[in-house]
Amino acid sequence: MKKIFFLIIISFICATVYAQQEASNWFFGDGAGIQFNQDGTITSTTGNLNTDEGCTSISDTNGQLLFYTDGITVYDRNNNIMPNGFGLKGNPSSTQSALIVPKPLDPNIYYIFTVDTAFGGNSDEGFHFYEVDMTLNGGLGNVVVGSETQLLGNSTEKISAVLDDCNTQDIWVITLSNLGGTPATPNSFTYNTFHAYKVTSAGVETTAATSSAGISLDEQRGYLKFSPDGTKLAIANIDEGLYVYNFDVNTGMVTGPPIPLNITTVSNGAIFSYGLEFSPNSELLYVSSYNNFFIPNSPLNNDPARHFASLVQFDISLSPTDIQGSERLIDQRNNYRSALQTGPDGRIYRTASDSY
Repeated sequence: MKKIFFLIIISFICATVYAQQEASNWFFGDGAGIQFNQDGTITSTTGNLNTDEGCTSISDTNGQLLFYTDGITVYDRNNNIMPNGFGLKGNPSSTQSALIVPKPLDPNIYYIFTVDTAFGGNSDEGFHFYEVDMTLNGGLGNVVVGSETQLLGNSTEKISAVLDDCNTQDIWVITLSNLGGTPATPNSFTYNTFHAYKVTSAGVETTAATSSAGISLDEQRGYLKFSPDGTKLAIANIDEGLYVYNFDVNTGMVTGPPIPLNITTVSNGAIFSYGLEFSPNSELLYVSSYNNFFIPNSPLNNDPARHFASLVQFDISLSPTDIQGSERLIDQRNNYRSALQTGPDGRIYRTASDSY
């Protein structure tokens, strides 16, 4: 929810996972961007985002950029704001502010899902989606007028998606909220229920498959990630724990009990989980953690010497009772919290920020 530049790109896993180029262009942070070229090289590029956390982008099957967004403003491939592409209800301080999902079996329609957050005195406006039609505006795309749809009145800053079936290309989009999707009382938040929405060739189904999380949180921040094979779901919650679940792509149900994991191998105090990513074979879980140092309105927040971060690995192919014992420290250093994301080349990339 606070200051860290990160990116979130969705990859749809079928037999030709790395032949697809939809994740070729990443835009994040303050005008930053990188392009994954088909010859295996990576080049820097620039965009118009200015976001502390959440952002998402999508390219076509040839790797040509289509559009990108921070969950508030949508930019076309020429870095111009799309018609109607402003005022979306994400938030620059929402961990996973936005996620782009293609409409199954339709190369011209995309959905932008957004999650807001209660930050800076603003109330949380919840979980929404918007439709983008790439046949409009001379092929540069429009956010369709009247397509804004609220799915939940309140949710965490977490959102993830996974392919249901390679033939239908149906997709599950999931977030964590409470059962009713609204605060229990104003400014009171309890998150204990997963809401999974199916996206089909007919559009977004607005009735969710709901599953108890088996835990109760008031922490909004941290990643939510599916394993590439769709069987696992991991959730990071800063100082309220790190958990792994099973997921059934046939029903959209999260099944438990949740497997709690603790970061114990670090020596720098960076035990608070934030970023998550699975290995391409779905057997390993990587977690970026930090020491959660923050003092309101203090200049010390920008002192790199006070921020510590780590990267650890867990083997989730083991039995639930053995996963914790597989913890392996990969790296620890002076850094603030960071994101993890698999690129179209199959490598996992990690952001790095010196301080808050």
